Amino acid sequence: MLWLLCAAIGLLAGTLGGLLGVGGGVVLVPAFTRLLGFSVKQAIGTSMGVILFTAISASWRHWQLGHLRPDIVVVVAALSMAGAWLGASLSSQISERALRIVFALFLIVTAADMLASALRMDGEPPAASQAGVGR
Repeated sequence: MLWLLCAAIGLLAGTLGGLLGVGGGVVLVPAFTRLLGFSVKQAIGTSMGVILFTAISASWRHWQLGHLRPDIVVVVAALSMAGAWLGASLSSQISERALRIVFALFLIVTAADMLASALRMDGEPPAASQAGVGR
């Protein structure tokens, strides 16, 4: 039963990761804590291991489709790796409860911002694309 549940979580995370660019935090952490009983710290660490493979697969496909900006990937990835190491180190200093609260607040704020942005859209690309930042 555990392997079947893990397979379902993996399929859902992979599909949403490829479609929406989410997975580690948005899908895997809640699934690992709620369905598999992981601590938040264990769920975050495990999701980071999983997301490596999800990101490689989705990035390759998005590159094939012309949706990937390698110039941006290089810069953001370099600093993201440093930030990820720092964040992983800081996680040992934060209580399980505080980490759950911070994670939940992050999801709420991000969701509210994305919803507000989508409601304001009139079919035009985001401002960054119009300013020459996008492709």
